[in-house]
Amino acid sequence: MKSLRAVLLALTVIASVSCASTISSSYTTDVRLKDGKAVRCAVNEAAVSPPPGTPPLTLREKNEAEVLATQPLRLLSGPWSPYPDPDTAPMLSCYELPG
Repeated sequence: MKSLRAVLLALTVIASVSCASTISSSYTTDVRLKDGKAVRCAVNEAAVSPPPGTPPLTLREKNEAEVLATQPLRLLSGPWSPYPDPDTAPMLSCYELPG
């Protein structure tokens, strides 16, 4: 079980590093919250209107979605980036995907 976790962790790190070089500072991404909800987030892009009838995210869901959506930016910016800029203080717009 521990070896499986180690392999999964290694694959996650490799995938994150390989994606970091291809991610710009503005993008749209879909994330899955730990409760199973699918959420779409626009990072450093014009605010995206959710589809009609989409329920608003709770504060906890919004915070979790924003943390997951900005992970590629944290890989790009590193610990010594200027503040504020689009990598360290991104504009975010998230909503739940239907279905």
